[in-house]
Amino acid sequence: MNKIFCAGIVAVLLIMVIIGIGIGARAYFGSTGKASEVTNAGNTSATKHLSTEGADDSCVGRCDSPLDVTKPCQCNSACERYEDCCADYQYTCLGAEFSCYSQCGRAYDPADNCHCNSLCKQYDNCCEDYDAYCIIPDGTCYGRCDDPIDSNLPCQCNSACLTNGDCCPDYSDECGGSGGGITPGALSALADDLWASDTSRADPSEYTINKQTQVADGNTVDKSPLPLFSFVDEAAVFSRPTFAAFINLLDNYNPNYGVDEVRTPGKEAEHVAFMDAIMATKVMTKTVNFLAGKGYVTDAADFRAKIEHAWFTLYDRSSPKDSSGFEHVFLGEYKGGSKVNGFHNWVQFYLKEKAGEVNYLGYVRIDENVNNIGANFVWNGYNKALGGFLYGSSVEFDLAMMGTCFITMPGKVCRFNLNGNPTSVQTYTIFTTMVGSAYFVV
Repeated sequence: MNKIFCAGIVAVLLIMVIIGIGIGARAYFGSTGKASEVTNAGNTSATKHLSTEGADDSCVGRCDSPLDVTKPCQCNSACERYEDCCADYQYTCLGAEFSCYSQCGRAYDPADNCHCNSLCKQYDNCCEDYDAYCIIPDGTCYGRCDDPIDSNLPCQCNSACLTNGDCCPDYSDECGGSGGGITPGALSALADDLWASDTSRADPSEYTINKQTQVADGNTVDKSPLPLFSFVDEAAVFSRPTFAAFINLLDNYNPNYGVDEVRTPGKEAEHVAFMDAIMATKVMTKTVNFLAGKGYVTDAADFRAKIEHAWFTLYDRSSPKDSSGFEHVFLGEYKGGSKVNGFHNWVQFYLKEKAGEVNYLGYVRIDENVNNIGANFVWNGYNKALGGFLYGSSVEFDLAMMGTCFITMPGKVCRFNLNGNPTSVQTYTIFTTMVGSAYFVV
């Protein structure tokens, strides 16, 4: 009995030691993660942009994973208690409605889960990642590209800084300020040129939208009884070569995560026809010339190869070949039994709405100056809290601008003016060289 009793005591003590080590490790790495976050507070590339797949400091591909003491930050529900979450935990694992990513300065809405405006600190209702994304240090070009010289700031973010020797350290990364890079001014000129040259896009007389009721991001109640699109002249718009070729692709993909895509000879022929059609347009010719002039591509064949790889290569979201950048962005996918991911194209939206598969609930935001709407809708029972897309645009214009942004500044917000109106494209990388997502920010 004494031996059994002693053995029991030893076992209990061993368990306590193991638990203590676990708690100690968590506490230690919690403090390390917090210190890392503070250290990176002035590093724009670390705090202002989401990390890529596989990065140690990112939650991409790591949500709900167990404690990993080899990583500098964690991605499970306990990380908030131990204060060692990765900077992108809220956005990547909890969803955009709990994050300030691309939402800084958003007007107060009582329906929001948390807030990202200048008063949220005062009212103690900021999203957890407010500091990471919305507190901009003076020594960065984030959001300042092409701004006039400001002698009150320690460094500058316009072309004159190269001559004056006072550029911010991230001028090249943020503004394309060296090595043939691209400034917002150059992107604006490209966007205006492509828009003016686009003979495929729908004329305002060829479609009518009925935006109806504004709703909160994440709304699930139908507050707009009528469809978003009340009229589209299909005979005129969809007979144009790039629209017709694009529509042929829409039934070639399965939107469910975890179901591998199957590429047949017929599907591949439709894909080649689509690429041939868009590459034959003035929009793509001008895009190639622009990028070649900046040193990003050598010629049309090189540009096409880059688009093919980044947008059409199949990769693993939940199974080896269940997704691609093109499918995610232009068609949309289902995730987690109740959520739509991607889905940023007006033609796909219109056709699914016409077929009764999409129910428009209302709009979250709209910029009618650039035909950009952030729609809240349900697709086959799956909710899309906020899906932004340009309405009336051609697929070649969308792909040209999003593709240019991805090639020149992957994983960043790409800012420019369109017809004199500020707009931007957000891209995300996955597996380093492929498109995880991309959309026009509304």
